Amino acid sequence: MKRHKVLLQLLLLLLPCAVQAGIPEGYYKTAEGKKKAALKAAMHDVIAPHKAIGYSNLWRSYERVDYLDKTNSQGQHQVMDYYSDGIHYFTGNGSAVSGMNKEHVAPQSWWGKGTSIAVGSDLFQVLPSESNANSAKGNYPLGKVTGEVSYPNSESGANSRMKTGKDASGKMVFEPCDEYKGDFARIFFYVATCYPDVNWQECSGVNVSFRKEDYPTLKADILPMLLQWAKNDPVCEWEITRNERVYAEQGNRNPFVDFPSLAEYIWGDSIDYAFSLDGSSHGGGPDIDPTPQFATLLDCSMRSGLAPFFVRTYDGCDGAVWTSSSQYGAKANAFSIPGKEADEYLMVNLDLTHVSTATLTFQHATGYNKTEQVKDTYFQVLVSEDYDGVPEDATWQMLDAVFPPLPAGGGFTSFVSSGDINLSSYSGKNVTLAFRYLSNSSASYCWEVRDVKVTAYTVPDRLPFIADDEGESGSNKWSDGKCFDLTGRQIPQGTKGIVIRNGKKILQK
Repeated sequence: MKRHKVLLQLLLLLLPCAVQAGIPEGYYKTAEGKKKAALKAAMHDVIAPHKAIGYSNLWRSYERVDYLDKTNSQGQHQVMDYYSDGIHYFTGNGSAVSGMNKEHVAPQSWWGKGTSIAVGSDLFQVLPSESNANSAKGNYPLGKVTGEVSYPNSESGANSRMKTGKDASGKMVFEPCDEYKGDFARIFFYVATCYPDVNWQECSGVNVSFRKEDYPTLKADILPMLLQWAKNDPVCEWEITRNERVYAEQGNRNPFVDFPSLAEYIWGDSIDYAFSLDGSSHGGGPDIDPTPQFATLLDCSMRSGLAPFFVRTYDGCDGAVWTSSSQYGAKANAFSIPGKEADEYLMVNLDLTHVSTATLTFQHATGYNKTEQVKDTYFQVLVSEDYDGVPEDATWQMLDAVFPPLPAGGGFTSFVSSGDINLSSYSGKNVTLAFRYLSNSSASYCWEVRDVKVTAYTVPDRLPFIADDEGESGSNKWSDGKCFDLTGRQIPQGTKGIVIRNGKKILQK
């Protein structure tokens, strides 16, 4: 949220990590010195124990949490609404406000519905919302609308602070206005930290942003956007006020409001650095420049063609089995070809030469494989460092993807997520990714693959790696005032080991 942003940025300069003076002494002490998954787990242990408000009691709590200073002639306070500019006032007796709903930022359908569990009535993630906006948001994930806008599309949405529509991959998403994008990102960070054990489920036609796991919980395909939103829209005065009010009401805090750089230490550009409550340790925080940047290296729905993928048979000829379907994406089925014999690779070249970490995700379904599993036998996800035109001459490594269960009754499975497949061991290399389909006269199944994405951290171009130097000495040893590790993160000048300084990779003793 951008209100009073100048004031908050001054606070950020004064307090590198914590911006909230009201944090109880010792509240976050167990997070001191932790990194990445351990830091997330420590924060979970701090914030997960809290008072259960109960879904039916939320409006009474909202009157103490989500009120603005403006009042009507009856002295009733205006309701803060992230979704609409419409003016609504609290009743003063804890009852629902006409024309408004209780809106789950992480939708109920993502865990199978039901408000009886804690995430279903958590004040940090269940907000007052104008009813039309709530209906339009539905169970869509956060995203950037790049196609046709579905909402607001009528007079009922004239005061909207949000929109829904299709993103670049053709999926429906919910996009807050710029003023609130950081707020929503920090709510997602909170939910992922407080509720990693919720039974997050896949929803038909919706890319659920969470997965039931201790770490990272948030899926790789949404993290770059959320981290960028949090940077672009820093913590504001309203978020700090609401954090205090929720703490008074349900007894826990949103640590991503208290520590604006925390998400970078858990998921972002500072995961290799120990977190400190007083800000004395530094990763790639907002005042460090340059830092590695998130990049989407590949984003292919497969619904309108296979490009940039290409198809080759085992011996390097053009393939015929892999085709594109507007509904199912890339589809391979050899049932109708002579002998039902096929061995074809759906391939794409990936440049990971300037990448520090990379993650592959995709959606896929199988069909007709009613008697045996197909993983690693007939359907393979592969990567090669030496492919040069003929698949049989290349060395391939199998990647471990989550495969659908056997289809019921010999039909097709639903699409499932592959899970986050780590490609970081191939950083610094050019590789070829392949989906290999095999079949024969006794085993001719169907494989459908869509929404293939590779996201990565990239090393800044202005820090090229060159031959090792013997080092420098004298008064100009650190003349430019900056020193970086091999991922491009700025580090203290005196750090020993292989570092980058003045554009050179050197051994610093």
